[in-house]
Amino acid sequence: MNRKQLMQFARMVQTSHNRWPLHQWLDENVLGDITKVGTWAYYAHKFQRFLDIGKPEFSLFTNGNKKLDFKAWSVLPIVSCPGAGDCIEFCYSLKAWRYPAAFFRQAQNLWLLNHEPCTIEREWMKLPEGITVRLYVDGDIHDIRTLEFWFRMLEQRQDIQAYGYSKSWGVFLGWHAGGYPFPENYKLNLSNGSIYSQDMRKQMMQLPCTRGNFIAVDIPKEADAPIGNRTNEYRRAVREAAALAGYDKVFVCPGKCGTCTPKGHACGLDTFADINIAIGVH
Repeated sequence: MNRKQLMQFARMVQTSHNRWPLHQWLDENVLGDITKVGTWAYYAHKFQRFLDIGKPEFSLFTNGNKKLDFKAWSVLPIVSCPGAGDCIEFCYSLKAWRYPAAFFRQAQNLWLLNHEPCTIEREWMKLPEGITVRLYVDGDIHDIRTLEFWFRMLEQRQDIQAYGYSKSWGVFLGWHAGGYPFPENYKLNLSNGSIYSQDMRKQMMQLPCTRGNFIAVDIPKEADAPIGNRTNEYRRAVREAAALAGYDKVFVCPGKCGTCTPKGHACGLDTFADINIAIGVH
């Protein structure tokens, strides 16, 4: 399936209130042997079965990495990103759409958020004690109802430490304007590429949940290095690009969550409050 087809289906998942338009679209656009593991037809059939019986066919929370016990949550990007600006042009989440299982997991999770959040709540309460959760590797908190849901989940599981990245600044500021509390076990990173102004970024920096900035900076392709094996040249290129963007002191993200410090995720640690974290893109 091509990117245009997937984006059309993603918009349908976000806006549809009935399962059958999704069924019909899949029947017309995803052809092939549904028994052949790994194919688009195979995973599309799994998603259709999820729509029919309501039981998730894909894990809601995925494992982070082998060294650290943390979980990750994702939904379909762009259609769930009301604050997205020029970041759409370099959205790394779209790379995951090369893999049908990843795409349909994101679709399943977005559908559950919009229509059956109690299923997510049940899985959330089963998560191991004392773990870290990265809320939104892909996608974003698309409305205040979704923000309320996650904040309620975090209040129920105060043993969990969660962090995330968001460009949905209007949603967070709307929550704040309503006088609602922010959970102490959630840290927000402000990513760049949003539609909002620097004045709004300053307002976001004042929220009690905000850790600081997480910025993506353009670096020369030859300076890049495989994730998990970043080089001194890569780190120097990121720092130089960040300085040109107006960020004098930065902590360079290695690209693999949980490997940046001995204590885990810098993006979720109080000790990194107000420290700019940067990652290189090209």
